[in-house]
Amino acid sequence: MIIKGTDIPYTAMWAMLLAVRQYNQNHHHAINTIACPGLGTGIGQVPYPQAARLMALAYDHFLYPPKSINCFVAASRQLQIWEG
Repeated sequence: MIIKGTDIPYTAMWAMLLAVRQYNQNHHHAINTIACPGLGTGIGQVPYPQAARLMALAYDHFLYPPKSINCFVAASRQLQIWEG
């Protein structure tokens, strides 16, 4: 399915990072390295720069979560996702 123009690469990257964190919390042998292709760049037709930006943003947001969430933090993140 064509997903260009959506935030699906961001959401997919976020979901993968959450799944790895949950796995590592529940298993003795942790996942230390992840190799991930450009999410959505194939059939999804997301341009490589857009997919890379969204994936990097999800990784950054995952590593550095806000101390609290309010409407300003949420709006700022949404603008980062949609406008770069």
